[in-house]
Amino acid sequence: MEMNGSANILSSAYLAAEFVDSFLPQNPLQEPLEHAWNHMLQNYSKFQIATWGSLIVHEFIYFLFCLPGFVFQFLPFMQKYKIQPDKPETWEKQWKCFKMLLFNHFCIQLPLICGTYYFTEFFSIPYDWDSMPRW
Repeated sequence: MEMNGSANILSSAYLAAEFVDSFLPQNPLQEPLEHAWNHMLQNYSKFQIATWGSLIVHEFIYFLFCLPGFVFQFLPFMQKYKIQPDKPETWEKQWKCFKMLLFNHFCIQLPLICGTYYFTEFFSIPYDWDSMPRW
């Protein structure tokens, strides 16, 4: 039975990843992460992990990286670095921006994130720890 072109590419990519993986040092966090992942698989469905888990991670990382920029715009000694110094920031503008951000995240990005579950089911992408690359 002959494999099609995309299967050959995926097979080659997997072999390349395994080859690179053999040179990487052992990750000291691998064992605790494996226990946490297996605990999550035992207590939550694949749908919950793919949608709500992805959304929580997305929101946490987004706000973690945006928080310094938000705080800096209100600190007086950071005003010299503003791109538009003639436009002062107000809490009202920030609240309007925050409402727009929540709309975008929950009405646009959440449905796309929900699609990851159907994507993984359609392509039979496993969720178990052993199927994931070590890196």
